[in-house]
Amino acid sequence: MAGGVASAPTPANRENGKFSQRRGTSVFVQYLNERQQGALLHYAHEMMRVDGAVGGDELALLDLLRDQAEPGVEAEDVPIDKLAGLFDDRLTRVAFLLEVVGMGYAHEGFDPTEAQLARDLADALALGDDDTLENVKSWVVRQLLLVQEAKQLMEG
Repeated sequence: MAGGVASAPTPANRENGKFSQRRGTSVFVQYLNERQQGALLHYAHEMMRVDGAVGGDELALLDLLRDQAEPGVEAEDVPIDKLAGLFDDRLTRVAFLLEVVGMGYAHEGFDPTEAQLARDLADALALGDDDTLENVKSWVVRQLLLVQEAKQLMEG
């Protein structure tokens, strides 16, 4: 699950069952320009498939990211060594990392291959030498727990 707070069920997503699949909404896509969003979609897809198992929660989250990107944005394969130039400030770098790491936790686990991809991305974004990646992972886990707690409150 990527960034943000639990999405409120709307009549449309209650009826089509999407709310039950979504664990929350992305609040960080809005900080990215269209090219950055394209790179996010690409690397979110890479995170989804790197462990060899694609689950429904991951597909729903990828759809959510696409929905929240600017209209017409498509996944763009930006080479990992070019990411630092594309994400040129800390805000966009951390926003990107929060979303991609969130995808890694979409199925309630963080496989070693997903952890390695996250490490590679953090290093490429010059965020690997401090505690940023660990703080991002910690935030995502806490956010997932809060979403689960909110769901329990709503279900009674």
